[in-house]
Amino acid sequence: MERRLGLRLLERSPAGSTLTTEGEVLARYARNVIRAADELLEFGSRMGSTEARRLRIAGSPAISEHLIPDWLNHAGSTTDDVLVEVRTGNLETLHRLVLESRVDLAFVDGWCGTGDRTGAAHHDELVTRDICDDRLAVVVGPRHPWADRRTPVTVAELAGAPLVLRERGSGLRAFTDELLAPHRPAGGQVELPSSSALKLAVATSRRVTVLNVSTVRTEIADGRLHLVAVDHEMPGRPIRATWNRQRGLTGHAEALVEIAAAKGSPPPGPHDDPETGGTPGRDHAGHRAIA
Repeated sequence: MERRLGLRLLERSPAGSTLTTEGEVLARYARNVIRAADELLEFGSRMGSTEARRLRIAGSPAISEHLIPDWLNHAGSTTDDVLVEVRTGNLETLHRLVLESRVDLAFVDGWCGTGDRTGAAHHDELVTRDICDDRLAVVVGPRHPWADRRTPVTVAELAGAPLVLRERGSGLRAFTDELLAPHRPAGGQVELPSSSALKLAVATSRRVTVLNVSTVRTEIADGRLHLVAVDHEMPGRPIRATWNRQRGLTGHAEALVEIAAAKGSPPPGPHDDPETGGTPGRDHAGHRAIA
């Protein structure tokens, strides 16, 4: 190899051999070639009969639990012969799964970006598409006086209520703290690590919480929880699809993205939304590199 290239690649001594500067550069090129060959072989395998019928999806916990199943149901017969695998994780994990081609597609929560170094470092390698906004809402159980209230509660009233909140560090908690900060919330808050825990705590008490509408649709429909109007604009959490720019989307993954963009985050129902009678997610069709 050295004679063919006309380069000295190794420093040889009785104690062993080490790479020269030129050898280290060549080794890096060799690793790139091997990785490209592995990707080519993996692509060929994926296009085979078994892999072509597999759809690997990832999403944040709330999206995986409450939105992806609904989108798959709307996909209907298009996924009848497909093995669908769904994984979950935080934003950094989801971006890594996409970059390493361990999933075909990920649905990410737009509030989880704080501190995510993976997505920022590889923004040119990822593509995103806006899917919808998942609106936030104040939620109470059927025993709470606000369950039948006809006028919006004020943010000051909300701050003074006994609250059940997500743990510090979550995007949902960050928004709630920002909303209530000017009013210095009263003590007695309970912190819980998941939306499911928040729903259970509120349904069986007179405490109040803030949750995404998508996570409470079932409970709102059957009366276990109630949405409460607030005299403050409640934002929508942006949800986006992201995939590997170089690999692109498989046919099944592309179809799911279209279904997700069309369906968005369904509202809980016209009689359960105290503000607008149902606010479907704002759909977008633009593609962009992730920032």
